[in-house]
Amino acid sequence: MLPVRRVVVLSQGTVTLFAWGADVADGHLHDLLIFTSTLGELRDDWGAMETSDVEPRVWSGFWRLVRASLRGQELPETNWNDRIALAAAMWELNDLEAAQGKLTALIERADRRSLRLYQMQLEQGHKTTP
Repeated sequence: MLPVRRVVVLSQGTVTLFAWGADVADGHLHDLLIFTSTLGELRDDWGAMETSDVEPRVWSGFWRLVRASLRGQELPETNWNDRIALAAAMWELNDLEAAQGKLTALIERADRRSLRLYQMQLEQGHKTTP
């Protein structure tokens, strides 16, 4: 069973992160999937990464997810190690592997729909004016 909250010790203080509930998880799905895919690729090299190695739009999503996890708490000033700790806590609190599965399913669904539309266009052929 997944924990519902995690105390994270940061360089400038301590915060408690909460798991995203089912009522907001879908609302954060886009940020969650971008965050998951980006940090999933970088996860093995976190120690060697710098803040500037991650695109600003990914950080925007990351901070939205952190705010959602904090549930109104103030976040102290953070450094790279703090951000790694926050990310690790969110990975532990939320089933991100399931989110990766959702991303794969969405891509497959979009591919099937695209193929279906292409086949319909072929069947209809090009209409010419009389």
